[in-house]
Amino acid sequence: MAIPEYKLSSVLCGHSMDVRCVATTKESCILSASRDRTARLWHPEGTKDFVNVVTYKGHNNFVSCVCWLPPCEAFPEGLVVTGSNDNTILGYNLQDGAIQIHLKGHNNAVCSVAPGNDSGILLSASWDNTARIWNINSPQMSPVILKGHQAAVWCVIELSNGVYATASADKTIKLWRKDGALINTLSGHTDCVRGLTVASSESFLSCSNDASIKLWSNKGDCINTYYGHSNYVYSISSNPESGMFASCGEDGALRLWSGVESIALRLPAHSVWSIACLNNGDVVTGSSDGIVRVFTKDPARFADETTLKNYEEDCKKMIEASQQEIGGFKLSELPGPEVLLEPGRTDGQTKLVRRGASVKCYAWRAAGGTWEELGDVMGATPPTQGKTMYQGQEYDFVFSVDIKDGAPAIKLPFNKTEDPWVAAQAFIHKHDLPQVYLEQVANFIITNAKLDSVPASSNGYADPFTGESRYVPGSGPLAGPTGGPAPVSSGPLKDPFTGEGAYTTSSNEKPLIPHDAYIRFDAANLKAIHDKLKEFNSKVGDGLNAFTDEQIENIVKLGEMDSTFNPETVSLLKKMLEWPKEILFPVLDVTRLAVRNKDINTQIFDTTYGPNFVKYLLTLLSPDNLSPNQLLSMRVLVNAFSALSGEMLVLSARERLLETMNTLTNISNNAQIAAMSLLLNLSVALGQQPDNIDLADCVVNLLNKITDNEAYFRGLVALGTLLAESPNKLIIQTKIVTSNNLHNRLKRDSSTEIPNFKKISICSQQILRLL
Repeated sequence: MAIPEYKLSSVLCGHSMDVRCVATTKESCILSASRDRTARLWHPEGTKDFVNVVTYKGHNNFVSCVCWLPPCEAFPEGLVVTGSNDNTILGYNLQDGAIQIHLKGHNNAVCSVAPGNDSGILLSASWDNTARIWNINSPQMSPVILKGHQAAVWCVIELSNGVYATASADKTIKLWRKDGALINTLSGHTDCVRGLTVASSESFLSCSNDASIKLWSNKGDCINTYYGHSNYVYSISSNPESGMFASCGEDGALRLWSGVESIALRLPAHSVWSIACLNNGDVVTGSSDGIVRVFTKDPARFADETTLKNYEEDCKKMIEASQQEIGGFKLSELPGPEVLLEPGRTDGQTKLVRRGASVKCYAWRAAGGTWEELGDVMGATPPTQGKTMYQGQEYDFVFSVDIKDGAPAIKLPFNKTEDPWVAAQAFIHKHDLPQVYLEQVANFIITNAKLDSVPASSNGYADPFTGESRYVPGSGPLAGPTGGPAPVSSGPLKDPFTGEGAYTTSSNEKPLIPHDAYIRFDAANLKAIHDKLKEFNSKVGDGLNAFTDEQIENIVKLGEMDSTFNPETVSLLKKMLEWPKEILFPVLDVTRLAVRNKDINTQIFDTTYGPNFVKYLLTLLSPDNLSPNQLLSMRVLVNAFSALSGEMLVLSARERLLETMNTLTNISNNAQIAAMSLLLNLSVALGQQPDNIDLADCVVNLLNKITDNEAYFRGLVALGTLLAESPNKLIIQTKIVTSNNLHNRLKRDSSTEIPNFKKISICSQQILRLL
């Protein structure tokens, strides 16, 4: 059967965060559930419009799922049922939103609710690895618990034959009798199974993170597998009367299926979380942009031409953005630098690693036991016309590469728009060559294609909080620890967090959390540092050699952003770091400037000197040390994140670092800012890691001690980043809620704007929405 053309019909705006679930009720009404902690009822008005007539509130965390429970003995008018990340289920009166039932029992987020075939039966699934069967007509009855999955249960439905089916992150589907006894376990998907829907009286469908959809008989036989999505498939819904079904997923598309044939409709959103079929053949989606959309095959319900044109433009922009890959890889799919904490398997093994908005190629050097950065992987750009034909395609170059004596040369095609490292890797894979050839092949391409070079990385990340050449936002010139004023940037700040007029409160504002880049301390008065080093150099004794004026000048030049230096000067800086603690702080100050340079960072934080240097910095943080040394040691550790070597060593020492940070008391405002900046960089690095509970503890602990507004704000961004991205969201939520001082301040600041610190109010609001 040919699939009819579908077009946008209606756009339903009202939610302020992701719409995670959509469902339908009687009379073709639409239900939507959102991360904004609400569900909404949309009633049809006219031919194609919908109006939000009821908003359902009551959960204290994301509303992750919603369904319509038809009229039953206990509730003759039926119920709107929602499940939430607060682990509970609420049932509302359809018309006025009054809460009628509050079901507790799940020990983790409730991610699916659905009506059973029998009156008053409600099904729920949870991240606690179980599904439950509730009898709403008899609330005193304990639910039947379907227990047996080894991971989160993402979906539960009742099949036409009265069997329950559950889909799980353990990659399986299980079939259950009504008494909770397991009938069968269905294997076939190779990744998390996310959704289920009844296809007919004899079959059902499943969708998975493996980008496939499978059709199963009610007895558990796999009948067919459908491919079309290019990424995770999150939701599936069928219209048994028409024989069609619809699916959606992480590829930003909904697909309409008739048998194995499908057509795709791209949405202007990164993730399409949920899909539902209306009785009239229309399809409803909920997506990551917080919008509910209705699509139709009926021309009478197509949106007007202006709306359709704007929608097509939005889709075009989203498609263009999604095609901006790095070396043929989606940036979002590449691992972060944490993968480099693990040793390589073989010498020469390479990894592509996401570093902020760029991708770098690393090779494992077994002799040194380190990952060596080979270079940046350039983003793909539109191809240009080639000049040489090879295997039916035109290329800028087709090189002949001699691999070994006596063997014919191998052709290596290359376009200037390609990344030489990716082309080299493809060449090696195609011809089954040893991985150790990668660097040679890439350099061969760079040389013979007369490329300037692989772009060098910037020397770290600019601080989006402080702006260029500033210690503290919003202040006049400050005296740094070495004396003299710290220059203030005269240009406009690009920071969305700080700077007058830089932050707006429009509907398109960028959230402050989660934060996704490292911050840094750039402010410096090199002349003052130079003068202080000369002064202290005259006082050096106890067997330490004094430095010449030329050596001191060269050491200070290491602090220049784009300094050219001799490696011997870095060795001199290491010697200077042996000065007594009483005169150490200007040396630390030039060090924190120097490590912004990737090459200097690599020498300071190498595997020989670096680990002991980090340990030494941690000793300077103890309460019995001089305040300037405490402050500048933290700034060195913050700026260490400017390059991979420093980043990795700080992360490897994070356990002791956090222990030390927890002991900080009665420190200056500048030191508070440095401490929270360090925790913020750690939160960016570890936000998505499972072992970040100690980090969250430390952030909460220091937030309760902080008195400086800028430091407090940075701590809020660190906390919000963890809360938004961590696998331990529930634990972190509990820590915040049980910290009465912090929780109360968040609520107070969210409703009361602090003079000159509006960003604290905004950030507090965003954190409370995540709780």
